[in-house]
Amino acid sequence: MTPPHPRRPIAKDRFAALFPTLKVQTYHDPASRGPGSHTIRTIAWNPTGHLIATGSADRTLRIWNPEKPQVKNSTELRGHTGGIERVAWNPTKEAELASVSSDGTCRFWDVRSKACTATVQLGGEGLTIAWAADGSVVMVGRK
Repeated sequence: MTPPHPRRPIAKDRFAALFPTLKVQTYHDPASRGPGSHTIRTIAWNPTGHLIATGSADRTLRIWNPEKPQVKNSTELRGHTGGIERVAWNPTKEAELASVSSDGTCRFWDVRSKACTATVQLGGEGLTIAWAADGSVVMVGRK
């Protein structure tokens, strides 16, 4: 077996030339006040590909419609008191999202009602999260 080729970053100005059939979309959030104030730490598509969730260092958890990238068309989910480290959609329920935060919680959201449906105390800062393929179990890692 041959070793994998080393990965190299692609310059922003070369992306369109290398992937001409892909659509590039920028999402601007006015909550961004300068470098580091609104760093997106995590991004994920929902199972149907109709929504995108982003989580930021400034506690902003936002749901986007990829066809309408203006922030006025997005939804902010509020509840975390620390930066959002990771988001993950339930693979079997298109409107159920889980998020982990440096505030030491894992929160479950119904994005249709914009409500936090459950909060789990982690006993430490959250770092990562993953759903089982059938959506029945969630694993969370702490720092």
